[in-house]
Amino acid sequence: MALTLPKLTLPALSIDKKQLPVIVGGVLVLAAAGWFGWQYFAEEPPPTPVPMGKPQPVTAAKPAAKAQTPAEIEKARDKLIEDVLVASGLKQQLDRLPQTLASAVKGSGKPQKKAAPARTKAVEDALAEAFSAGGFHGKVSADLKKKFDQKRLQALLKDFSTPAAKSMVELESVSASPQERARFARSAAAVKPSPERADLIKRIDAATRASELAGEIASLTMKTLATGIAGENARKAAAIDKTIEKQRASTAQKIHDETLLNLAYSYKDTNDADLAKYAGIYESENSKWLYGLVYTALLEEIEGTATDAAQRIVELSAKPAAKAASSKSGQDARACLDLATNAAISKCAEAYR
Repeated sequence: MALTLPKLTLPALSIDKKQLPVIVGGVLVLAAAGWFGWQYFAEEPPPTPVPMGKPQPVTAAKPAAKAQTPAEIEKARDKLIEDVLVASGLKQQLDRLPQTLASAVKGSGKPQKKAAPARTKAVEDALAEAFSAGGFHGKVSADLKKKFDQKRLQALLKDFSTPAAKSMVELESVSASPQERARFARSAAAVKPSPERADLIKRIDAATRASELAGEIASLTMKTLATGIAGENARKAAAIDKTIEKQRASTAQKIHDETLLNLAYSYKDTNDADLAKYAGIYESENSKWLYGLVYTALLEEIEGTATDAAQRIVELSAKPAAKAASSKSGQDARACLDLATNAAISKCAEAYR
């Protein structure tokens, strides 16, 4: 699965008389997964039937298998979940997501007015801190534990451990340079793919909901951050909502096109037969169950981290003003005496209290 988040610009927002636009974007790719066995919670095979009519020697009964402790059961459950996330490439993707979001924000904004470098860096740091908690992987794992389904996870691990699936996950891990990707985008494989290849790419995108998820993440992140920065300013918040909604359709189409291009690039060196088998894995009921949980978990986590980032920025925006107000503390207020009127002198002296 490939998740693409293009660079999206929010409306310019005024904070302490300075413009602070926030841009969220980036491109996610799946990382390579290792080869894992898939036998978990294996039961003892049934005894071989004994033919009737022959007397059998009496043997001592085998002692019953020792029941697993709750701790052992929990450990086996957690291992199965983790192995499925790794084998499918999801763990690597989830681990990279916080850094990818933070990196996409850092340096991608183009302020309308030049902001102080220290202030810009402080805002970037606030965003990076909010997105680097590693909560995405933890959230998905926690939801899988709540809705644990041993048989589904066993089947998924078996599917993603086949040579064909392993090869696809490895292909997905290859990141292209901007130049390589640009060349591919102009190639016949991207511009005029065969109907069969185009259909396979669309099937994988639809089954994993990759472009749909990326669009929701981009929209939710922008809206939450911008609304948080706007604070209680209802007029500004309404303007933000209106602007983002205007961008939604064009943004969704852009994300969809970028996702298909990323998938086409990832699978450019494989054949249609293997890709069809891989698409079939994603279209299985087990994969629909897994990616449905991932979809919901990521949106919930994004909303929480974006809200946290917005709060950090709001708190940050108040610090310079507080620092400026206290910068005259302890200084000599006698300079105010040179003012012409008592009212002016009084007003000037307030800054020194």
